[in-house]
Amino acid sequence: MRPGLKRFLNLSLIFGTLLIVLLIAFRDNSLEDAIRYVRSMSVSWIVISVLTYLAYLAMDSVAIHFFLKRQGYSVSIGRLAFISVIGQYYSNITPGASGGQPMQIYYLHKDGVPTAIATSAIVMRFFCFQVMLTLFAAYYWIMDGAYIMDHVGAMKWILIVGFCYNTVMVTGLAILALRADLIKKLIAFGMRLGRRWIRKPEETSDKLNRAVDVFHDSLASYKDSPLDMVVQLVIGGLQLLCMMSILFCVYRGLGLKGETYGHIIGMSVMEYISAAYAPLPGASGAQEGVFSMYFNQIFPDGMLIAALLLWRFFTYYICLVLGAVCVTVHGIRSGKSLKEVKQEEEAIMKAKELPADKGGQEDGRVESV
Repeated sequence: MRPGLKRFLNLSLIFGTLLIVLLIAFRDNSLEDAIRYVRSMSVSWIVISVLTYLAYLAMDSVAIHFFLKRQGYSVSIGRLAFISVIGQYYSNITPGASGGQPMQIYYLHKDGVPTAIATSAIVMRFFCFQVMLTLFAAYYWIMDGAYIMDHVGAMKWILIVGFCYNTVMVTGLAILALRADLIKKLIAFGMRLGRRWIRKPEETSDKLNRAVDVFHDSLASYKDSPLDMVVQLVIGGLQLLCMMSILFCVYRGLGLKGETYGHIIGMSVMEYISAAYAPLPGASGAQEGVFSMYFNQIFPDGMLIAALLLWRFFTYYICLVLGAVCVTVHGIRSGKSLKEVKQEEEAIMKAKELPADKGGQEDGRVESV
């Protein structure tokens, strides 16, 4: 499928989901109430919500900056902020958030960071964020399990699947850092079992093994630097806390005060871990559906739709706007037309490969994360 058509379909799914939410609200005669609640949100809490999201992006930039500085490479925070926005933008418009990391590595490479170092920086940030997400989820499940189960209800199986998925992924990445050979043996075993159904099994196996090498080299570099790992985990925890705090801002902005900050954060973490694994652009549809099920007791009456729209705007749609602006500004500053910039980026998305560093030449290729 052509990259341009794929992007169009992804964006259609994203905004189609928003339209469906609005149509459901209209059918239930709650759209008018939702609009009224949205308009009633406190301006101060709107500002705090935006600042909280910007802090989330800033933590992303700080994590990459810290890693690069430790490796002897200097990229300005302003440039890294641009790269973070671009990464979030492409993660949010591609299935499974698969497009953001290749874009970030590509732009870091253009700024003089070797591909291997850029890949390691992005892998480390991703790994630490996922570790903290798992730890936050485990903490709230242990400390506030009764409250969470009361609000999740019969849909607890979604949460269990999400928690297991994330735990397995984090555990797998940790094993990668220590025993890449074991993962390669599992890949070989899986290829033998599925050889009849897998198209081009040798090519698929080679691709997976190269990805294993990339992850292993990226994570293994921290085995001898535990303090650096701790710093990255702290940054990842702060980033996660910023993202989860946005719903609390929406809650207070709508004039509600009954729930504690801890309860809102805990439920936000559970919502995220339940829906984020959906292989859709921005987990569209899954995010809205899980939110409606988990928070229908927290946001009363017709306020649920308003809270959903506000929360989705501050955590998702605002990123699409910022990303589109950054792409346009980048095109203007680079002297390229918007069409040329899109063609350049679509080529990256299509190949999902980046130039390797071989003696200063760029004739090799490295699999994206």
